[in-house]
Order: sequence, then structure tokens, then C-alpha cells
Amino acid sequence: MDRYHHGNLRAALLKAAFQLVAKVGMEGFTLREVARRAGVSHNAPYRHFKSREDLVAALATEGLRQLFAALQKAVGDTADPVVRIRAAARVYLHFAIQNPSRFHVMFHSPIEWRAHPEYTAAYTDSLNLLGSLMRSHPDLAIDVDTAGELVWAGIHGITELGIARRLWDGDVASLERLVDSAVGIILRGMRQQAG
Repeated sequence: MDRYHHGNLRAALLKAAFQLVAKVGMEGFTLREVARRAGVSHNAPYRHFKSREDLVAALATEGLRQLFAALQKAVGDTADPVVRIRAAARVYLHFAIQNPSRFHVMFHSPIEWRAHPEYTAAYTDSLNLLGSLMRSHPDLAIDVDTAGELVWAGIHGITELGIARRLWDGDVASLERLVDSAVGIILRGMRQQAG
């Protein structure tokens, strides 16, 4: 029996899907099981998602939106450009550590992302935020896009290795210090090139 009215079925399905992915990973993820966990008929997911891929893309999009909201909040608390990038890096790290399965869906799902414009838009929002953070450093020797990609790649790598407990055995305080150091070293390196 479908207990959800039009309007909250989609949210219920996304919540059930996030819980399922956290429990069984992407390998054991099916629309039928998502429907069962949401307490709806096995055909109910098709009202909002054409396929498993559509639901996975929606999960990844929702994860990116949540991350973007957390990043916006973190960087809005100060005008200092270095503090803002460090705050964003720490939020990125914490989001991933607190939501490892969600983070995995956001970045590791075998989906053709160009076929999902909502995902692309959510991803672009994060890129644009990073670009605005980098533009507040006018003394960098390289273009804003490349600078942003270097910072993101460094923080993402630390985050992935931290989740896998390959750096500091996943100790959050140690990973925070590493993220802070990485941001400082990358920024200094890009400035030294300018000199």
C-alpha cells in the first residue's frame, strides 16, 4: 500500500535509498528494495524515477546540494580569504566522514552524469563557490579554475584516504590539521610561482 501522497513520496524514496546505500552499498541497491524500505509498492519509485540510474543520480544530486549548503554556511562567517578556504576544506572533510556512503554515491557512481542536468547544476554550484573563494586571492600565479581544481583535488584526496583510514587511521583531528596544511602549502606554492 502506498502511504505517501504526491509531494512527499520522492523525499521518502530518497531517504530510504540513502539508508539502503549506507547499509548494503551500491552493489545491493535496487528500486524494489528502496520501495520496500519506504513502505510503498514496488512500482511507486517509477512515479519519480525512470530507472535505478535516475534514482542514483538524484541521490548524488541531493548529496551535492547538502554539501553546497554546508560549504556556503562555513564560508559566510568570515571575510579572510585563507580562513574561508580552510573552513570550506574542513566542512568538506567532515561532510564526507559523517556521510561516507553518500559521499561515495556523489563521486563514485557509474552514471553518465551529462545525462542528468540537475546533477551537473549541483556540481557546477560547488565549482562556482570554489571559484569565488579562489578569486579572493588575486596574487596567485595561475588561473582561478586551475587553482580551484588543485585545492579541490588535494582536499578530496585527503578526504578519500581519511575515509579509507589510510591517513592517520581516520583520526578527524589529525585529518583537519592535514587539510589545513594542504591548503596553506598549495596557496603558498601558487603564490611563489607568481614571484
